[in-house]
Amino acid sequence: MDLDKKLAALFGKGSDGKANLIEFDDYLTQLPDRLEHYNVPNKIAVVNVEGTIIDGESDEENAGGDTIARILRKAHDDNSVKAVILRVNSPGGSAFASEIIRQETENLQKIGKPVIVSMGAMAASGGYWISSTADYIIADSNTITGSIGIFHDVPDFRK
Repeated sequence: MDLDKKLAALFGKGSDGKANLIEFDDYLTQLPDRLEHYNVPNKIAVVNVEGTIIDGESDEENAGGDTIARILRKAHDDNSVKAVILRVNSPGGSAFASEIIRQETENLQKIGKPVIVSMGAMAASGGYWISSTADYIIADSNTITGSIGIFHDVPDFRK
């Protein structure tokens, strides 16, 4: 018996006759917002910055500056959130998106919410930049980190 038949036997068949399954990303969209639905007086928010940092919204492989900033603002506005752990596993990416994220971490600190960075395998360039103002940074000895890249264009009007 092949895998599809076993899964169909376990979970039933969909309208296409195959196993009645759901894609993981579709499943995640059905979950409730974790910050809003836990009725706990003191929370620590864990925000993942996974993949290349890009402008706009996150997708399966990239951390969108707008998405991460929105999550950090939500933690900022939630009085039950007492601290934020920023889990960074990123080679960097957009300097603009990285700065938006870094500013939101700074806004958390301004109201007394500590930001703790936990670095994964890599926190380089923009990943390092968003970590730079954290209250605490935790990295493994094997973490690849550092190298805030910058480029500066200086006009030269000489002939």
